[in-house]
Amino acid sequence: MLAFIQQYLTTLIAALLIMSIAYLIFWVALSKKLSNRKIQLSKRAGWSQIKGEIGVTFFSFLGSTAFMLLLLLFKDKGIAKFYIETGKYGWWYEVLIVIFMLLLSDTWFYWSHRTMHHPSIYKYVHALHHKSLDVNPYTSTSFHVLESLWLTIWILPLTIFIPVSITALGVMQVLGTFNNLKSHLGYELFPNFFSVAPFNLLVTATNHSLHHTQYNGNYGLFFRFWDIFCATELNSTDSTFKEIHQRTNEKIIDNSKYKTLVITKIVKENSNTVSVYFKPSDNKFYNYQAGQYLTLKVKLNGKTQDRCFSLSSSPNIDNFLRITVKIKGEVSHYFYYNAKIGDIVEALLPVGDFNFTPNASFEKHYMMIAGGSGITPLFSMIKQMLQFEPMSIVTLLYANASEENIIFQKELNQLLQQYAHFKYSNFISQQKRISKKDLSTVTNTVYYICGPNSLKNGITQHLKDLKVSKTNIHVEHFADGYTPWFGFLRKQKIKIIKKAAFIFLFLSFVFTTTKAQTEIVGTWKDKSHPEKMVIFTQTENIFIGKDINGKIIFKDLKFMKPNKYQGILINPNNNQQFKIFITLNSKNEFTFIVTKLIFSKKLIFLRN
Repeated sequence: MLAFIQQYLTTLIAALLIMSIAYLIFWVALSKKLSNRKIQLSKRAGWSQIKGEIGVTFFSFLGSTAFMLLLLLFKDKGIAKFYIETGKYGWWYEVLIVIFMLLLSDTWFYWSHRTMHHPSIYKYVHALHHKSLDVNPYTSTSFHVLESLWLTIWILPLTIFIPVSITALGVMQVLGTFNNLKSHLGYELFPNFFSVAPFNLLVTATNHSLHHTQYNGNYGLFFRFWDIFCATELNSTDSTFKEIHQRTNEKIIDNSKYKTLVITKIVKENSNTVSVYFKPSDNKFYNYQAGQYLTLKVKLNGKTQDRCFSLSSSPNIDNFLRITVKIKGEVSHYFYYNAKIGDIVEALLPVGDFNFTPNASFEKHYMMIAGGSGITPLFSMIKQMLQFEPMSIVTLLYANASEENIIFQKELNQLLQQYAHFKYSNFISQQKRISKKDLSTVTNTVYYICGPNSLKNGITQHLKDLKVSKTNIHVEHFADGYTPWFGFLRKQKIKIIKKAAFIFLFLSFVFTTTKAQTEIVGTWKDKSHPEKMVIFTQTENIFIGKDINGKIIFKDLKFMKPNKYQGILINPNNNQQFKIFITLNSKNEFTFIVTKLIFSKKLIFLRN
């Protein structure tokens, strides 16, 4: 247990130190100087988020530490083929094994990461990591304990079948740590030439930041080739990277503090959807782009729930903020059934990559494709397009399970009457579905898609078949919030378990540090002279070693840290004393070094 505690605390403190240094450098000292390189100009990562990430890290490292000790156990048992002598099979072997591990880890990560985004798994495990929408150095270790285990498990079978040096593993650990830190830094430090081959095959900080905000894409670890090959790279990856390098004099908006919104109106759109109108305490809430969302904090039954909802109101047109919510979880249930005018919620300023800014000089064709409540951000965009781009044509294809489920039907019909450049068609599931024939292939058509995954996947495949450029396709992705403990336990029970876990760790640490380990107790023989034997026994926290005649030759031997002891060797011939250091190489072998002034000698003993 002591070995586990010490390994856990060592790696945890080292990680927190590295992350803190990175945070202080980039997020504090150089934040103004590097403002153009801040990927998300709306800073949402405040103390509330960072505190949560550090808390998750404490649990994440339990899994990684347990796995590390499991690897060492396999080594001691002779199952894992670790070796200490760097270059044992030649230096080229060391280089090649590191390259092989890089490719293997990237492959394992891509497919594991993509699997964890499956709806049946995501909300129970990976959603915990995705609670951090504005990534920062502390996000780099904020993983579910099961995820921290699963993402590194590939090392175990590798070392069973292939010899790997401790040095090669160390190199991989360093590369992995700094790559993870780079991807979650929140700042794009790679220069502009990383947008061209072969450098563009590397995962940039921009690449991974987009993954946190758009979810379903950019799954790679070190390299992009799996995303490119499997067509899972987000469409805005390259354009966002280039846009960051074209910025000048950008200012970072502090959006880390929640502000109050007051409910002023509630409209039930249909049997399962409600529109909630807000009046903000800060007029900065009105400075948003069509399609963006609010991050809300709602207190329900003594618990605080964080949820993101798209704005259905339209900037510079509506003098209110409005979200339109379909019943799904606790928060949406509250808005539909229990919310009242005058209720107060908290929110961050609107943000979101799925957005639209009109240009009066544009003459485009916009095709808006919505399914169910996916109309919410599109409705905001449509009003902008119709009002501020009079030369553009807007077409809405709206899919629903039934006519009763159509949201904003009255408002859409009014827009149809008011604007000649607006076209609108309903698609009811049992009557007609959106097909490839319904999708325009006009050269300058731009597509905005929002709705269930089945609709989004089907439409994007149709557009791919029609050879539509990725740059003209914009898809909004939604994801479920994190459900702790697989939904089996309530939050109150989770708090109790967390407290119990910390108490257990603390008591284990106190207990194990006051009682020395006993791995060295037993009979040992000199490897070079088997006739020379020593028997170690323990008295309280001190070990002594006697020869076969019962004479003390080791005294005051104390446990220092896992597998390390320090004490005194007594020469049986003249009682001269030497300071010694003992290292347990395995359960059946220890090495001790005898020192006296400039004299030093190394001996190896084997368990008898």
